[in-house]
Amino acid sequence: MSGIIRSSLFLTLITMGMPACYEPVEGCLDVEAVNYNLEADKNNSEECTYPKVRLAVQHRYRKDDTLYAFRLVDSVYFDAQGNPFRLNNVRFYISNFHLIYTNGQEKEMDETIEVEIPQPDGTSLTRTIEDNFSLISPRVTQNYTIGTLKESGTLQEVRFAVGVEGVANVADPASFPSGHPLSLVDSSLYFNQDSGYVFEYIELFRDTTAADTIPVTLRIGTPEYLREVRLPVSLEKSRGFHLLLTLQVDYSRWFGAINARQDSPEQLKEKIVANLAESFSVVAAVLQSQ
Repeated sequence: MSGIIRSSLFLTLITMGMPACYEPVEGCLDVEAVNYNLEADKNNSEECTYPKVRLAVQHRYRKDDTLYAFRLVDSVYFDAQGNPFRLNNVRFYISNFHLIYTNGQEKEMDETIEVEIPQPDGTSLTRTIEDNFSLISPRVTQNYTIGTLKESGTLQEVRFAVGVEGVANVADPASFPSGHPLSLVDSSLYFNQDSGYVFEYIELFRDTTAADTIPVTLRIGTPEYLREVRLPVSLEKSRGFHLLLTLQVDYSRWFGAINARQDSPEQLKEKIVANLAESFSVVAAVLQSQ
């Protein structure tokens, strides 16, 4: 028995002297990431997921003091003279989306994209621009992802343009990858190289009779119709969280002053754009972990 005991003790001492087999835990060790892994001891930056800025858009129409859901085709609206009209289609671009912090910093999204700018001599100039565009429609129910923004801090304002601002508006649409809002799946959203994109696309029926089957098509664009929107927002943006902003659009500000029966297309455009920037508001701002 003593021999067996000595052998067991010898094996135990050998085992205690051997180094432990340890597999290091890989994970994201960037505290700005949504999936920061406190238990990881080996960084794998490819696993890191960074905070996104997302938009939920509520499409509304105010009648008297009540906001109703804004609907296309099957809903009847009334102009300033009480004339009924219908809307078959409404789409619009937003661009140049920035967040402003209480310390004065103005931050754009991290994403950029290279575009080609056609030149008069037939060549193209490559430019790198912010990639923060969305094409908004009442027919779309899911949220829009504007881009990545890591910075934490206290927010005080959100700014964006209704339309396609700056260099992007003169870029070759073929520069944008398939699926991008500016890739022009629909040619009705583009004028030409000189005028660029259609900022707001609207199909309006001047009355509600069944005989009215051809809408007035309004294609609003060019820099003179670009509008900047500046909205207050109060939120402590913590590191490692996505930001979801809920925008509300009150279309009565777009169409409340029109004369659906008599206004020319140019008059309709002017009246729609006149109060367009004031139609937007931020109704909620929340942080999300997923």
